[in-house]
Amino acid sequence: MFKKHLILLLFSFTAFSQQKAVKDSFTYYRETNQFQKALQYSDKNAAFFLNKKNYPKYIKHINEKATILTNDIKVPKRSLKIVYEALTNLNKTSDFEKVKLYPELARTYIRLQQFDKGIDFAKKGLLIAAKTKNDSISQRLNHIILTAYLAIEDTQHSFKYLEPTLLYAKKIKNNQKIAEAYNHYFAFHSYIKERDIAKKYLDSSIIYAEKSKVKDAINTAKSNLGVHYLVEDINYKKAIDLYSELIKDNQNDSLDTYFSNYYLNISCAYENMGDYKSATKYLNKYVGLLDYALVKKFDSELEGIRTSYELEKAESKYKEEKQLLKQKQFKSEKMLYLMLSLLALSGVLFYFFYQNLKLKQKNKLKDLSHNVHQNLINATIDGQEEERKRLSGVLHDNISALLSSASLHLMAFETNHPETKSELEKTKAIIKEAHDKVRDLSHSLIPPVLEKLGLIPAFEDLCEKNSNSLIHFKFNNFIEEEIRFQNDFEMKLYFIVAELFNNIIKHSDASEAFLTVDKDNSLLSVNIEDNGKGFNAIQGKHKEGLGLSQIKTRIKSLKGSIDIISTEKMGTLIYIKIPITN
Repeated sequence: MFKKHLILLLFSFTAFSQQKAVKDSFTYYRETNQFQKALQYSDKNAAFFLNKKNYPKYIKHINEKATILTNDIKVPKRSLKIVYEALTNLNKTSDFEKVKLYPELARTYIRLQQFDKGIDFAKKGLLIAAKTKNDSISQRLNHIILTAYLAIEDTQHSFKYLEPTLLYAKKIKNNQKIAEAYNHYFAFHSYIKERDIAKKYLDSSIIYAEKSKVKDAINTAKSNLGVHYLVEDINYKKAIDLYSELIKDNQNDSLDTYFSNYYLNISCAYENMGDYKSATKYLNKYVGLLDYALVKKFDSELEGIRTSYELEKAESKYKEEKQLLKQKQFKSEKMLYLMLSLLALSGVLFYFFYQNLKLKQKNKLKDLSHNVHQNLINATIDGQEEERKRLSGVLHDNISALLSSASLHLMAFETNHPETKSELEKTKAIIKEAHDKVRDLSHSLIPPVLEKLGLIPAFEDLCEKNSNSLIHFKFNNFIEEEIRFQNDFEMKLYFIVAELFNNIIKHSDASEAFLTVDKDNSLLSVNIEDNGKGFNAIQGKHKEGLGLSQIKTRIKSLKGSIDIISTEKMGTLIYIKIPITN
């Protein structure tokens, strides 16, 4: 058991440091399993900073992209390709910049179980880092080599890198890295059965982890101390106290994998003390968290597979279209040269024709790239809508039903045990509050009016919900018959209008807005008007935001059209026409 926990906590320091996730950031998209958006975000920024010759930020985004390809989408070979291409782009830059890519390169090879290659690249990087006096990279590369050797339990080679890893950590004055280095000392001496020496290094790891104030570092060091109490000191009481403290301090991170191990270890301590009731209690909590972690991991891996498939499909389609265009261009050029050879006197005319042809081909490639981008946006939004349906179904059909069932059981229990009425009332209130929150969340994902009554009642409900003392939304329906459209069509159109309403509330300063719906044979018309401050429609095209751009893309995917008419201080009119799908 000791060895298992040691391996788990040995690598805990290698994870990305936690940071507050903000929308439209790599961290936010990665934490919410939106891997396509994370890659697009890094691609856009990497291209921008490479063009600006801001190499440190360019390398940062390349490393982020390589990390998500290796760890989440599970395509490390593609990650290697990305890093090697970046090294080619940095060919004319200094070694000081290029060496920053070596840690990711070495780490990816190790992830591929090619330990020898990973260690060799890390050693090459160490030589460059030493010449450029880049202590931070030297520390990371020493750490990667040491971690790789300890992973394969090669204590003979790992010993050489223990002291340099600690020295570089002290040199850059990073308490978290120092704690991490002492943790490796602890692991190394534990492997070679020098338990007393290992404990001294563990104590040092705890001291520097607390100095760093990094929660993950503190948790790792303290959890290793708990393992020491369980395996070496055989002091189960101390182990229980320590893991109880860790559980209390990390309640907000209760879905983290390492958090579940605290329950497992405290269960082992109670079992060894003969308290099987407490042992079973904590073991059940461990199993529950483990089940959730497995489901979360499965969802993440499924999204990774889907993203990988979408990337491969988009890339393959782009290459095929590009190849076809090149072939057409090659044929056109052959014909052009033949005509030039026959009509030498008309060389100037043919020259202009040739330039025009090249321009057309360039525009076709540009249009193709734009279409691929639109397809990626549509695929992402489709995935979000499917996820809305799935989550709404799970919340409404499963979790809500389970909460209702739990409430009924409590009522039955209360009838037979009146002496516990006070506590049961509190419990029922908590369950009711949870039930209400689940219901509200389910309704926010898929409005029940839309699902049960259809698009027209949902529009009316949307106007009522958004109306307040500052702005009033009025709904005009000129469709006389009661009508339902295809579910997918209704959902897409509803969220388009909801987003336009959101723009009016945020930006227009309007006091009144109108939503008008009409139907002409197989064409549905949706008009939105407000009396707000308006904007210059010509200049607005150049400053169009991501939200409006996605709305236009979505309407285009429905084979519809959108026209926006706006004048400053005169309000805005939006006309949407969409063919009705059966």
